[in-house]
Amino acid sequence: MEKLTEKDLNFDLKADTQKEALHALAEQAFERGKIADTEIFYQELCNREKESTTGFGNGVAIPHARHGVVQEAGILVARCKNNLEWNSMDGEPVNVCICLIAPDDQNDFHLKTLAKISRRMIHDDFIDTLKNASEADVLAEINKVIE
Repeated sequence: MEKLTEKDLNFDLKADTQKEALHALAEQAFERGKIADTEIFYQELCNREKESTTGFGNGVAIPHARHGVVQEAGILVARCKNNLEWNSMDGEPVNVCICLIAPDDQNDFHLKTLAKISRRMIHDDFIDTLKNASEADVLAEINKVIE
């Protein structure tokens, strides 16, 4: 997977609900050429949420899905100005999403990337960067984590 660029960020995600946020992420993935079908990928993100929440805590969710419509593995990072109810593990709302996109045949990428990001989620400085830092700083931090 190539490094994240500014095109992989959306620091002005327009959503009032979890489903609106997931749909916006699917649309962004389509616009970036990562997926072939917005609606199918959106449904996969929703299906994943039904299995168990991706709301990690501290206002951050890591929605993710593997599917055949994915053309290229990737990561999207989004910030929402308002808080979204997400059924998070800590019961708190979400305003940052790190969306993992993986083809069906790349379970290794999917699991390794999820593990790398999850390990960083326990560090307050990482959470602070995700929530408050500039685009350049967020890109540098995420790219450092996924190397």
